[in-house]
Amino acid sequence: MRRPTHEVYLLDFACYKPEPTLMCSSETFMKSSELTGSFSEESLAFQKKILERSGYGEKTYASKSLLEVPMNKNVEAARNEAEMVMFGAIDELLVKTGVNCKDIGILVVNCSVFNPTPSLAAMVINRYRLRGSISSYNLGGMGCSAGLVAVDLAKRLLQVRNESYALVVSMESMTLNWYGGNNRSMLITNCLFRMGAAAVLLSSRSSDRCRSKRRHQKSWHCPLQRPSVCRR
Repeated sequence: MRRPTHEVYLLDFACYKPEPTLMCSSETFMKSSELTGSFSEESLAFQKKILERSGYGEKTYASKSLLEVPMNKNVEAARNEAEMVMFGAIDELLVKTGVNCKDIGILVVNCSVFNPTPSLAAMVINRYRLRGSISSYNLGGMGCSAGLVAVDLAKRLLQVRNESYALVVSMESMTLNWYGGNNRSMLITNCLFRMGAAAVLLSSRSSDRCRSKRRHQKSWHCPLQRPSVCRR
């Protein structure tokens, strides 16, 4: 309890944007669903109604494996999807912040429904050659709230670890979890989930105060706030 707690700063974030060839309009989605031959007319009509009421535009994205005919639902395709979205978001984030990968001391990756072995966190560590002493966490099976849990976990770790960086990666994968049946409650995930990932870099380095987008005060009740203007 006597350990000092450090302020935590949000340096920057990045969201992965897939290639135009992976764009999945409502028409494309319905056509792909129909070509699978897995759905009744009632189920197809139900999915169309969900799409119309979801508020989704015509520029959402789906993985290549789900746009193929027939769909290519296997572990290799799911890993390729995960690598593409995670690494795409992280690459952009590192360019934005200019942080050296070796300076990252904490890694938290969350994906609810796809949890391979080696883990997604291990894939990130191997790709970017993160240091061997890094504290890595792979969160799974926690639903949509896992993104907030991941950020909170990274923040808590940084509060007791001075002069360090934490990388948080949040994603979802539908390649192995596309539902091909007529249970309406399970059809909803087909309609509402798409492809993408977000990466966030947090810091407990006091030198990052001026360039951070948000900061977390030591008070328990204060959320991430805009940093005060630094006067030199």
